[in-house]
Amino acid sequence: MFVLLSGMGLQPCLASHSYNAALAGVVQVEQQKQKITGCVLDVTGSPLPGASVLVKGAPGRGAITDMDGNFSVEAEQGEQLEISFIGMETQVVTVSAKTRLQITLKEDSKTLDEVVVVGYGTQKKANLTGAVASVSAETLESRPITNLSQGLQGMIGNLNISADNGAPGKGYGFNVRGTTSINSSGPLVLVDGVQMDPNMINPADVESVSVLKDAASASIYGTQAAYGVVLITTKKGKDEKAKISFSSNWSVNSPTRKPEYMDSWTFANFHNLTNRNSGGGDYYDKNYMDHIYAYYTDPKHNLPVFIDPSNPNKYLYCGNTDWIDETIKDNTLMQQYTLSLNGGSGKTAYYGSIGFLDQGGTLKHYDDKYRRFNVNLNLTSDVTNWLQVRLKTVYNNTYRDAPYGSNNSDETAQINSAFYGADLRPMMPVYHPDGNFSGQGSWTNMVATQSISGERKNKENDLWLTGGLKITPLKDWTINVDYTYNMYILSKKQHGKEILEHTANPDIVTVFPHTTPSRVKFTTDDNYYQTFNAYTDYSKSLGKHNIKLLLGYNYETKSYRWFNAERENLISNDLAGLGQAYGEKYNGSGQHSWATMGYFARINYNYDERYLLELNGRYDGSSKFPKDKRFVFFPSVSAAWRISSEAFFEPAKKIVDELKIRASYGSLGNQSVGGDYPYIATMGTNGEMGYLVDGKKIASVSPGGIVSPYLTWETVRQIDLGLDWALLNSRLYGTFDWYMRKTLDMVTNGTPLPAVLGTGAPQANTADLKTTGWELSMGWRDRVNKDFSYDVSFVLSDYQAEITKFNNPQNLLSTHYVGKKWGEIWGLVTEGLFQSAEEVSAHADQSEIYGGGWYPGDVKYKDLNGDGKINKGKNTLDDPGDQKIIGNSEPRYSYGIKGGLQWRDFDFDVFFQGIGKKDVVLGGNQFWGFGNEWHVPFKHALDSWTEDNRNAYFPRSTYDNVTGNRETQTRYLQNAAYLRLKSITLGYSLPKALLAKWKIDHVRFYVSGQNLLTFDHLFDIYDPETVSLSTYPLTKSVSFGLNITL
Repeated sequence: MFVLLSGMGLQPCLASHSYNAALAGVVQVEQQKQKITGCVLDVTGSPLPGASVLVKGAPGRGAITDMDGNFSVEAEQGEQLEISFIGMETQVVTVSAKTRLQITLKEDSKTLDEVVVVGYGTQKKANLTGAVASVSAETLESRPITNLSQGLQGMIGNLNISADNGAPGKGYGFNVRGTTSINSSGPLVLVDGVQMDPNMINPADVESVSVLKDAASASIYGTQAAYGVVLITTKKGKDEKAKISFSSNWSVNSPTRKPEYMDSWTFANFHNLTNRNSGGGDYYDKNYMDHIYAYYTDPKHNLPVFIDPSNPNKYLYCGNTDWIDETIKDNTLMQQYTLSLNGGSGKTAYYGSIGFLDQGGTLKHYDDKYRRFNVNLNLTSDVTNWLQVRLKTVYNNTYRDAPYGSNNSDETAQINSAFYGADLRPMMPVYHPDGNFSGQGSWTNMVATQSISGERKNKENDLWLTGGLKITPLKDWTINVDYTYNMYILSKKQHGKEILEHTANPDIVTVFPHTTPSRVKFTTDDNYYQTFNAYTDYSKSLGKHNIKLLLGYNYETKSYRWFNAERENLISNDLAGLGQAYGEKYNGSGQHSWATMGYFARINYNYDERYLLELNGRYDGSSKFPKDKRFVFFPSVSAAWRISSEAFFEPAKKIVDELKIRASYGSLGNQSVGGDYPYIATMGTNGEMGYLVDGKKIASVSPGGIVSPYLTWETVRQIDLGLDWALLNSRLYGTFDWYMRKTLDMVTNGTPLPAVLGTGAPQANTADLKTTGWELSMGWRDRVNKDFSYDVSFVLSDYQAEITKFNNPQNLLSTHYVGKKWGEIWGLVTEGLFQSAEEVSAHADQSEIYGGGWYPGDVKYKDLNGDGKINKGKNTLDDPGDQKIIGNSEPRYSYGIKGGLQWRDFDFDVFFQGIGKKDVVLGGNQFWGFGNEWHVPFKHALDSWTEDNRNAYFPRSTYDNVTGNRETQTRYLQNAAYLRLKSITLGYSLPKALLAKWKIDHVRFYVSGQNLLTFDHLFDIYDPETVSLSTYPLTKSVSFGLNITL
């Protein structure tokens, strides 16, 4: 940056003599407030309108450059001006006697000086020795999201984020670097240093996200960090003029996929065909088919019901109902608002926000919804020049409302059945001719269960209180102490109403069997979490030698307590109280807790920021293990060499700005091995015994199982090799990592015990797993001129896991075995479908797969071992019969592609995410069609084999040979790879020069789409992210938003 002297007054910038800004700032003059004028240019000499010029440490004093890049501000000599512009490096100029300035801003490369959040501190990205990736608030804010997980999906290599359903308020699951353990542990997620559900927080409050992938980076967090750490840092106050920000987002959501049922006439004919294929006659006789056809062709002049000839009190249904259309909305609304205040006044800085999310559900006849209310307050005060006090309060409140459904389904199951009910035949109308809901016996009317079955309401109250001190006894020595208390209360109310079942006879009214008796149930879960951290760090530089030492202590504890009370037979459907019921009473309660304690240390050393070394050690204890096995020491080491800082590399610096190689090794312990007390045998309660002791009935308990006294930690060891680079003035940048992670002593079932003992084998540390993978991240960013800039980035990752030790001496395929690739699918090889009885007779005997007989249209399996029989042998690795490995269900080659551009005040952002390879085995009547007479197939099942459709995809439709035709096999293995347009956003910001007249800092409007396009190989009814029809569907959306900063 250069400061050039020119004439006085506010005018377009003119060429002049130049001076180094640092030198200009040391002129000794008497301090007095003076008017400083000037202009701000880019490296091409073009003015930068809308650049910010602020007096540091003086909130309210500053200016915005006009259309010619000019500014005017009052400042004293010795004060500093901070000049910034989006996409440019921020410059700081010390005010001297010169009152006319010309500032040249360079493009912001960010690569070398970027600061990344790591365990208990921060580091310059250039000095990192471990595998650490980060995402900034700017990246997250470019995508309108309802929770943080959505914004991170596909942004960081091998940070695998998945959604198993799209219900309102449903969170996403986190995974770092693939398969972890048989016990399915996940990464440690910390929000400002404490464990918190990331799906609860307001994404607008997030400043940055760092992912510590390798053991060396994560080891500082110890016991719960064996499979990576996700560090979420929220926004804090800045010592500047108070800013009020408001953001809003309104979206219209709809399911990404909607299944398509058959119409009534098609269904009835297909049902008849299936019944004939199963050895029977037509399921619907001619009279029934005539009624169906009459309504199907002329619904205005025919009824959707007729009287059962064999029962005058019963209707038979002949309508034509699209139950998907009747139960699912085409669109639902979502709205989200955040209001925040950020600023400071010398020694005290503050950030506060209030957020509200209202997300509507997709059910058509029940207002299912999710609402989230967030309050965040973050205060930092420098009481003295050596003492800083930090206070933070977070309050999260959520409300979930869903229909009750029936007594044999929970909330999720009810919502799922509303989408994909197994007996929603198209002939059943929604209403009987008298206006009452249809549904008789086992015919389930999902409109009724949505509308009048009752409700399931969940309320969460989540309060976090954090207090901290930062003491600086000496210039390079700091001491940090913080304490956090969390109280989480979940309250559930389940109110199930009886639904009346109406027949053809208005005098006969019964109760729908799955909704009786009526009931009410209240549940309360109380969780209490506390954590205490005390750590100190000391930094020292001696010439080119730089060292930093960190020592600390961490303690965490969490307790759980729950209670529920339930009673049946409400005196009225509308009175939902325990005192308003007279039936059976049920109640239950429980409590449990865990605690961890650890001592940790870290040494960072570098020579001339060229040779980098980091040593970590943590001595950790967990209450989940026996007293003599609770504490273990886990060390790690990492090192890096910045080759680009070597003298011999100087000729290449014209092209290569940064080149660094990294290596790390570390070990960690995993305490998530099954429950909070896996080393204690637990007894079951049996209630009163059936006989008397001393004239009284006494209670009894069942003996506990056997537990191993040697149960201890799972140990995770990981090696990582990495390469970082930046080229062409840091416009082309990237990183590559290869890793191998070994999970040793996994807890699983031990050696089987003699049956005479009457109990199963105790859990023991008897299995090992190896995961190998890599991740690549690359990007290009460039500013063409002051008006136009663009960027493109790409992440790609892959992993595979293999069992290396497991107690399975018979090598059974039904469980794990040594050499097994995680997710591998064993199945039969399909040669096609039988086309004739002669072909069936000439083929290998398939009776061991299904003994009821094989016919034309059935599946023809390949005789792999040539023994003339199709079977699974002993289902072992040594004798798999005619099975082989046909696929793998683990996702391979996960990738994300992001592009953005900015032209003047317009911005555009597009993001694609996908999976390159994944196999799935689909099943159930949703995929295959009829499995029994009550199933309702989707439309794709019509492509079944018949004499007239010999090239069909599916085998003949039948109830009989269900198991034989539906074996796991190559023909019906599905390719679940996909590419999805995750988001596309177009925004417009009002010119800063215009806003300056109204003293407004920033106004931006945008329109955005989420999940609008998907390219995949599955049937249209399946979403490739969930690959299930028994779950609430994911949604696509179009949203509109507004951001204002005053």
